Amino acid sequence: MGTTTSHIGQAEVVVDATYTHRWYGAVGPYVNQVLEDFVQTPYIAASTIGSWLTTPSGASTHALVAGALGGNMLITTAGAENNGITSMQVLGEAFLPTANNEIYFGIRFQISHATQSDFLVGLCITNQTPLGGITDGIYFRKIDETTACNFVVESNAGTETSTAALTVVAATWYTLEFRWNGTNLYFYVDGVYVGAPVVTNIPTVEYLTPTICFLTGEGVAKTMTVDWIRAIQTVG
Repeated sequence: MGTTTSHIGQAEVVVDATYTHRWYGAVGPYVNQVLEDFVQTPYIAASTIGSWLTTPSGASTHALVAGALGGNMLITTAGAENNGITSMQVLGEAFLPTANNEIYFGIRFQISHATQSDFLVGLCITNQTPLGGITDGIYFRKIDETTACNFVVESNAGTETSTAALTVVAATWYTLEFRWNGTNLYFYVDGVYVGAPVVTNIPTVEYLTPTICFLTGEGVAKTMTVDWIRAIQTVG
């Protein structure tokens, strides 16, 4: 394990030496990045964590908690079906997968129940209910009553490409990632490349922002624990 640096576009990017698709940070002109380890993020109000805007349903909460690898964020849903964090997004939209840009997104998390829960993690247009349907985004999505998680690429209000990504198991850490290289999208589960490159329905018009959603699928509270989330964009 270790890191190396790579010149990508007009930036120097810190890259994992083993998982070379994985970025840790970048320096250069026009770099956009969100590097969130949930260690000392200041809370401003009940619905805000740092520069994130959170929309809870019911008495659902998020909180910073201790973790083996540093801080974690714990989402705890309220006890009615579809309670949870319906939308947690970084304020502002800065990520656009065009031919001039390269993008990395990654997140490490686990959930307490694999079937009776919904989640969405990735880059989306600003929306307070992404699981209810959005116009543009690149994300991993699991819906209630199934353990199947798909990688979804969507543009123009409902035109989407959906590819099977993994079968979710409760209380299991997952690292989900994708890379846009200016032409194709590649996605990874726990460092392993899955499927074929995605080349259709790329949302090249609307700027996107890091997004987390988590809901319970029954009248029982559920939890989602997030270790870290990163989104980095360089310009060619």
